[in-house]
Amino acid sequence: MRNLIAIAFVMSTCVAFAQIVPTASGYNEDVVWSQVFTQGPAGKVNRGIVDSAGDCVAVSMPEDLARVTKVNGENGVLVWTVTINNRVGFGICEIPGDGHADYIVSGGAQNSQERWLTRLHGLTGEVMWDQVYSYPGGGGQYDGLRTVMVGSDGFLYASGFVQGDESDTIFVVYAGSSVVMKVDPVNGDVVWSSVNNASEYALATIQGPNGDLYSGGVMYDEGLSLTRRSLDGTVLSTAVLPNTESVIPYDLATGSDGQIYYGGHSPRQGAGFPYDYTCISLDVEGTIEWRYDYANPRGYSLNHIRNELYGLEAGTDGIYMFGGSGDESGYSATLPPFPSSDVWVGWVLHVDFEGEIVASDVFDHAGVNSATEYGALIEGGYVIFNDTDAGGDTEVGMIKILNGSNSTPNSCAEDLDLDGVVGISDVLLVLGEFGCASSCFGDIDGDGLVNVADVLQMIAAFGSECS
Repeated sequence: MRNLIAIAFVMSTCVAFAQIVPTASGYNEDVVWSQVFTQGPAGKVNRGIVDSAGDCVAVSMPEDLARVTKVNGENGVLVWTVTINNRVGFGICEIPGDGHADYIVSGGAQNSQERWLTRLHGLTGEVMWDQVYSYPGGGGQYDGLRTVMVGSDGFLYASGFVQGDESDTIFVVYAGSSVVMKVDPVNGDVVWSSVNNASEYALATIQGPNGDLYSGGVMYDEGLSLTRRSLDGTVLSTAVLPNTESVIPYDLATGSDGQIYYGGHSPRQGAGFPYDYTCISLDVEGTIEWRYDYANPRGYSLNHIRNELYGLEAGTDGIYMFGGSGDESGYSATLPPFPSSDVWVGWVLHVDFEGEIVASDVFDHAGVNSATEYGALIEGGYVIFNDTDAGGDTEVGMIKILNGSNSTPNSCAEDLDLDGVVGISDVLLVLGEFGCASSCFGDIDGDGLVNVADVLQMIAAFGSECS
């Protein structure tokens, strides 16, 4: 179903694209828990994950510090938070530990900002190893590792840049060269380091179905790029994506079919220097299959609203874009039930694999600035990681949402509480929403309503075990 309005506009490159505007957005719907964590220094949240045990872990960057916050995924209660001095934290991933999850944090170290990785014990947050990787360079040149992932061989693959022109920022920096490193997770030792001068930044790396590595990159005056490497670090190709000069890149994801999705945001003309979410679907050769720009989830003036995409995830039922939406131009309008336009909200946009809008939802903490910096998919929904002014300034916020999205194909639609069985609690959830006609969690047959048909379907499935 195409739940959108398309508005044509022309980019400075004279290539016409379409703004796609949701016809409606939910506001703080289907929230399981919402928490703000002020235990530790405040600073911008950069990335977050939900680990294999269901716990939520975020990395943030107070000044000259890297902060990692772990939260119980069931109830949102703080497990631990650690702060690492003279570091800047950009990315995080899970690595199997001794019967539990450990975490790898990526970023930069020291005043010269060298590339940095550390491994944290999952139960305590204790540093297990800490490695700084230097690279030749002069004053005003900085290095960093923006993201890190675990390959099919169990090794770490970290992506970033060397000899860039700016430090202490998660945003793309230019004037350097992209780098991907293969690292032993046991001790942090480098297996190989691959620098590519045909791209100024490697913002993320995914592994394709053929086993090769694909890194999203950018050249300042040419646009986005896709670099392919073999598992020994050899650069096989770098393809520049046409008509992407204005896109500010931010994340890369891959679907189960091997398709690659590139996310960022693009500027357009307007009084408030507005931006739109940009999502690009491409194959492993770098051929673009579609590109769409999305804007304005709350219905405010397109002339003012900035929509900045910071994270991208491919789920079982489509692509999920995570970011923030707000204005900074003095426009300051209000359209209930949403907060004022100059209050930044988290915007989660779910599209299908053809780019058509499935759902649009905005979230905040206590009605104050709460831009979403990343999101992680879970069975039946997602967790978002926010910068929020609730409880202070740029504090760590997390919200868990269960709305029935991103469900595995063989799971039961009737298992609303996702406990693996259709039971009394599921029946009560449907009965509690009986008569609902909009954004209904208990709409198990997908007709937009909770009615007798849903109740009968639930009764028929009662007692079923679900995988």
